[in-house]
Amino acid sequence: MYLDKLFFFPEEKKQRFLDLGYRQIAPSDMSKFEKYYDSMQESWSSPMSFMAMIAWGNALTFYYKYLGDYLVFAGWDATDDRMTVLPFIGHYDNGKIEEAFRLLMEDFKKMHFRIIITDMREWMKPYYDSIPGARWEQWRNDDLNDYEYRTEYFLSFHGKSGQNCRYFKKNYNYEVKEIKSSDLPVLENFVNDVWCSRTECEACNYGCPMDCVRMIVPVLKTMNGFGIIVYVEGILAGYCIGSRHGKRALIQFQNTRDGYKGIGVFMYQECAVRFLKGYDWISLGEDMGVPGIRTYKSRLAPHEWIPRFEYRYVGR
Repeated sequence: MYLDKLFFFPEEKKQRFLDLGYRQIAPSDMSKFEKYYDSMQESWSSPMSFMAMIAWGNALTFYYKYLGDYLVFAGWDATDDRMTVLPFIGHYDNGKIEEAFRLLMEDFKKMHFRIIITDMREWMKPYYDSIPGARWEQWRNDDLNDYEYRTEYFLSFHGKSGQNCRYFKKNYNYEVKEIKSSDLPVLENFVNDVWCSRTECEACNYGCPMDCVRMIVPVLKTMNGFGIIVYVEGILAGYCIGSRHGKRALIQFQNTRDGYKGIGVFMYQECAVRFLKGYDWISLGEDMGVPGIRTYKSRLAPHEWIPRFEYRYVGR
């Protein structure tokens, strides 16, 4: 089974971490975190979204703590057997970043954890570089790119994407239903049918799709999430789920049955029309290094391809 290959946070070490004031995140926490997200000067990477942290909770369990003026998320990566942190959440200021980093370093020294900041954006880098005496090692992976689009393009696709969307609308007798918590059994059966029954667990290198729907569907509204199920001739053909932070939207999880041309772009547009009017940007997350996903997302609409990277603290 998928869970058998994970390295879970040892209980004794976990308790020591909790004793330092860290708390495991829960869906109900989102409302108190929003002001920190909203105060950031520029956009942040898709894995930093609250829904993503909840969805992958078995593979990457997140804990939070307030350090000075910032919210920090530390994630136990059960796939790599290590603790990482996300970039500080809040309004970036050189002096305040320095103080928050000092507090983080004190905690991580007590735990004998190395400070590895994942999902960094270029605009954040100068603030961490400004910490007196701190030296960093940057590790970049070409697979770690975010795809962001102006919402207006999703409301009216052009080119091949537009053709595929129109093809789906014209050629299929479809019905769209907004996802409710009671739809979880339906989505579980669908994921099992189109993915789990055809794929070995070893293929899920980072997170289980079944875990994902189980974690987020029951609490979708609590996390300001949204989602649709699409039926064609009464058969469930696909679903699409996303979340919102301030003026920023993310469409994060999608799965479709083979044989329905254009269903992917149709679901993106349907989500934009139903849920995302008034939002400036939509993020479709990363491509995970899969060439087909990269090609699909880069051709979808005029977009911004934004790299992210790890910043590893190497001392003073």
